[in-house]
Amino acid sequence: MRLPAIAASVVLLTACAGTPPKKPASAAATLPAAPARYTPPCAGLPPAERSGYECDRRSILAMAGEFRVRFVFDETAALAPGYQPKAPQRSGGTELVEVVRDDGDTIVLQHILVMKMGEDVHVIKHWRQDWHYQPASLLRYRGNGRFETEAVDPAVASGAWSQVVYEVDDAPRYAGIGRWRHEAGVDAWESDLTRRPLPRREFTKRSDYQALDVVNRHTLTPAGWVHEQDNTKVVLHADGSEQALAREHGINSYTRIGDHDFGPGREYWRKTQAYWADVRAEWARAFALHPSFVLSPEPNGEARIGEFFAQAERAGNGETISRAEIDAVLTRYGLALPESATTP
Repeated sequence: MRLPAIAASVVLLTACAGTPPKKPASAAATLPAAPARYTPPCAGLPPAERSGYECDRRSILAMAGEFRVRFVFDETAALAPGYQPKAPQRSGGTELVEVVRDDGDTIVLQHILVMKMGEDVHVIKHWRQDWHYQPASLLRYRGNGRFETEAVDPAVASGAWSQVVYEVDDAPRYAGIGRWRHEAGVDAWESDLTRRPLPRREFTKRSDYQALDVVNRHTLTPAGWVHEQDNTKVVLHADGSEQALAREHGINSYTRIGDHDFGPGREYWRKTQAYWADVRAEWARAFALHPSFVLSPEPNGEARIGEFFAQAERAGNGETISRAEIDAVLTRYGLALPESATTP
């Protein structure tokens, strides 16, 4: 992927999550019937274990696979005087979700877009979700690019899983905690109220609000899984006060498919996964050194993403990218790192 292609990929990431429809349509009208045959991930467990730790793990791992994704966002209420709700947003893509780590109490799922546009195939490392069982702390987003490490009350952590979501270059985005429930034949996890940066679909288009307050729900379905978002768009004033602007409902549906060639995505990951593992390790080292920090620009920053994507392109072509090069990018954007003893 040459540098012009890297810039195009960043634009594509924005476009794939926010193009309004030509004709308004309800989400339900576009959804097919659920498959008649479905085996829940916990069906093979003894009945006494179908609502515990192992069932939670199987539910998280069931989100891996090959999917057609549909993004649906509707502003449902104006909360600030004079606010005019914006048009619905509809978009979609084809996405590979790979398990890149499973250590029992930690499961890491990497999303990779593999989209065919005409005769061209675009492969783009997309977002990442890390799941941690009974976490001791969370890296919380506070607004205006600031992140802070927050201790988790042991009573809250007991039996719970955190979901930590990362940007396409493994920058942090948001973290929430909640419990999986396995009731009435449905496996679902719901977060606490979680503050997030502006979504990529609006970061380059809007400046009238600065954060989202969100409750996230992940639900397994016979067709795949659904990520629902109960969003409140919030204005963060310079004096520290806040104003809720609008309420929004989001539905990201992941439908399993078998008619799309995800081979290019797997090949990209084979060539670059060692590089991205180093990037994740250096981000983690930075978080440990900086319990509170500000990413500049905010997490969506395209310049920083472009630098990491350019390094990944070199790694995919067989070059070795040193930890020092990775650290230099992090330092430029707000996370100064001393030289690592493991730096080649």
